[in-house]
Amino acid sequence: MIPLLILSKDSKLIHDYVDKLKVGSLFFEITPSTKEYSIDDIKNLIKETKIYNPKVRIYYLENFHHSSIPAQNSFLKLLEEPPSNVQFVLTTDNKNNLLPTIVSRTKIVKLQENNKRDDVEKFVFDETKLSLANYKITDKESAHNLLLQLINYFRERLDTDKKSTIIIREILSLNRLLESNNLNPQLTVDQALIFIWKKYNMK
Repeated sequence: MIPLLILSKDSKLIHDYVDKLKVGSLFFEITPSTKEYSIDDIKNLIKETKIYNPKVRIYYLENFHHSSIPAQNSFLKLLEEPPSNVQFVLTTDNKNNLLPTIVSRTKIVKLQENNKRDDVEKFVFDETKLSLANYKITDKESAHNLLLQLINYFRERLDTDKKSTIIIREILSLNRLLESNNLNPQLTVDQALIFIWKKYNMK
C-alpha cells in the first residue's frame, strides 16, 4: 500500500482526515519514546510490521519531522519493502524537514486550511505590526527586515497555499529594487502589503 504523507499545520484537519482512514482497518498510533522518533523506535516498528496479520494495518506517525536522520534512514528501508497489507501515514507541517527520498516514496496529501486569508491578515497586520496607516518605516534596513519576515512566512506556506509562490516572487522583486534603487522604504513595504491584500481579497 502506498504510504501517505499528510501536509498541514492544522492538527484538527489532520485528525479529521485520519479518523476517516481508521474505518475498516487496524489502526496503530506510533509515538516516539523521547522528543523525537529514534532509530530504536523505527526498529521496533519494523519488527512489529513483520508479524503476519491478514487485516489491513495502518501505522500512524504524527509530526514525523521530529525524527533523527538515522531514524529516517531506517524508516526509508521499511518504505522500500513494505508489507503488502500495511499502510504508513506520516504527518508534517513542512515536507522539506524530511529526507527527499522519504517524500518521493509517499503520496502527498495537502490539507487546505479554510482560514488562509484570516491567518495571513493576522500575521501581516498583527504579528509583524505592519499597518499601512500607523507603522512608519524610515530606513532601508527596517523595510528589508520586514520584507524578509514576509518572505519567510510565505515560504512556510508553500505546500498548502498556492498564492505563496507569486507573493514571494513579488516581495523578492521589491526587495531587490529597494537595494539597488533609491526607493522609498515606506512605499516599498506598503506596495508589498497591498499586493498581498489583493491576492486574498480580489478575484
